[in-house]
Amino acid sequence: MHKSNSKFIYVTVLIAALAGGFGTYGIGNPTTQVLAQGGENMTGMSEMGGGSMQGTNMTGMPNVVRDSVAELLDGKILPAGKFIHLYDTTPYMIINGHVAVNVPCEDNSTASIQVLMGQAPNLTAAELENLPELSTPGEMCLYHVDIAPTNEVITDVAIANPGDSDLEFPAGSTVVIGVNEIMSGAEEGEHGHGAEEASTPAG
Repeated sequence: MHKSNSKFIYVTVLIAALAGGFGTYGIGNPTTQVLAQGGENMTGMSEMGGGSMQGTNMTGMPNVVRDSVAELLDGKILPAGKFIHLYDTTPYMIINGHVAVNVPCEDNSTASIQVLMGQAPNLTAAELENLPELSTPGEMCLYHVDIAPTNEVITDVAIANPGDSDLEFPAGSTVVIGVNEIMSGAEEGEHGHGAEEASTPAG
């Protein structure tokens, strides 16, 4: 009789422990729910470059994504004072990302184009950093710029021709945009009005 009671107590304690474990590490754990939500978001965001933006992190924290778009500019013509719109994450804002451009440059390594970032129509020229090891001044130069947290909402990336004459891109001209984190908060209502103003590059 004593052994039976001991087995009963042991089984009862075991069931209670398992039940507690599910509450701590399983369905009842908010951390587990956040991780699952993040996994769903990462799957949905992989199509971001194609215009599909789905899901948002329930915690209000940035969604970790990894989306990359490469645009070959070989043979394309960018008219003077005009721009090419390359990336849009509305209604999400870009929290962390990177842009690299390989374009014609002057003898002093000044880029022939500007990289514009912001929320249309409020786009401003980013400060490009030249990579001399991968550049040939007077011919082609490689530049990059990080997209980092600022007071400005960034949803759009474009390149613009600030010159007085049309620019025809030679072979090897590219733009690569990588986005690592996005977050909700860029309202559709603030986007897309007065887009014609963006055709005149800022800066």
